[in-house]
Amino acid sequence: MPNIFNVWADEGWEELVIEERFDPDRTVLSLSFIKSGDKKPTIKSDDKKVTKTIKQQEQILKYMEEGKEYRLQEFCKLLGLKETRTKEILKPLISDEKISVIGKNKDRRYKLG
Repeated sequence: MPNIFNVWADEGWEELVIEERFDPDRTVLSLSFIKSGDKKPTIKSDDKKVTKTIKQQEQILKYMEEGKEYRLQEFCKLLGLKETRTKEILKPLISDEKISVIGKNKDRRYKLG
């Protein structure tokens, strides 16, 4: 029982409810997975991913020089990621017109603005 109480407290879930009933005699332990209001909210993994993506986008923009063209592979090396994930990181930069695309498919290059 003490382990259950410790886990619930560590996770920040609402307090356990112990109920004693008679006729027939029973002890009921109610466990709620609802977070209690006294603990700080935890950061969701989606939030971490968004923050990491923004940092990676900033890293790309700092890396790029005005007037110079870059290939996707250069960004992959810079970030240590595969092409598919790197393209996902570049999409918002392209739609916000921070980076422009030159060429198509295998001949595609990227430059500032």
